[in-house]
Amino acid sequence: MAETVRYGLVGVGMMGVEHIHNLAVTPGAVVTAIADPVERSLGPAREALGPKADLVTAFETGAELARSGLVDCVIVSSPNNTHREVLEPMFEAGLPILCEKPLATTLEDARWIVEQAERAAAPFWTAMEYRYMPPAEAFIGEVHGGRVGRLQMLSIREHRFPFLRKVGDWNRFAANTGGTMVEKCCHFFDLMRLITRSEAVRVYCSGAMDVNHLDESYEGRRPDIIDNSYTTIDFANGVRAMLDLCMFADGAENQEEITAVGDAARLDVLIPSGDIVYS
Repeated sequence: MAETVRYGLVGVGMMGVEHIHNLAVTPGAVVTAIADPVERSLGPAREALGPKADLVTAFETGAELARSGLVDCVIVSSPNNTHREVLEPMFEAGLPILCEKPLATTLEDARWIVEQAERAAAPFWTAMEYRYMPPAEAFIGEVHGGRVGRLQMLSIREHRFPFLRKVGDWNRFAANTGGTMVEKCCHFFDLMRLITRSEAVRVYCSGAMDVNHLDESYEGRRPDIIDNSYTTIDFANGVRAMLDLCMFADGAENQEEITAVGDAARLDVLIPSGDIVYS
């Protein structure tokens, strides 16, 4: 029988509920506490918890949850720009942490979090789950195993639907998300670093908000998140990579297409639409 692990969740909006569903099928996992300052987020979370909802303590803040002694580890799925504030009491409590991507929305906050994680005795992980998707994991293994020879070029295409609505539509503004290239595309830049086994030395990106959210207004503020871009990256080991992003390509047969070309062969992986739940 799997050891029982008590989980706490900070932020139980769309992604928090997704984590609740995943924990429900994880051996030994028990959700014992949730925290969210938005009352209307708690209803869907309790619904996802099902009959066990009455056994879960709800807090208004992550700090209260961290001090409660009710959890063995915590998942942080609050809005991106809140991560540093939410994580501070978690580090102080010495809890193992899974923090949703992106790690932070500013370099200062990201560096602070990295420093705290390096000092912590407990594990810290950023939820870069794309690298563990079975098609991507197999593709990475083939490239690293020499299937294409010496890797020279890597391309990733994501053609998908627009950003989904979240509580208060906080994800419509770059100040909250870090911008589309941080909020969405951190997955792909993580994959590029993993696949190339190198670090970027030059980056060029051209993008804009051309189709999505143009008719939306929030108390006089217009959304500012781009919906399409091309990015090229030169890596230190000579590999060149490219990201093709389009977020108004509803109905695309494949949401993800990754291609590696080496001096011996080309390798493709196609991930059909509907195989992944996107934020």
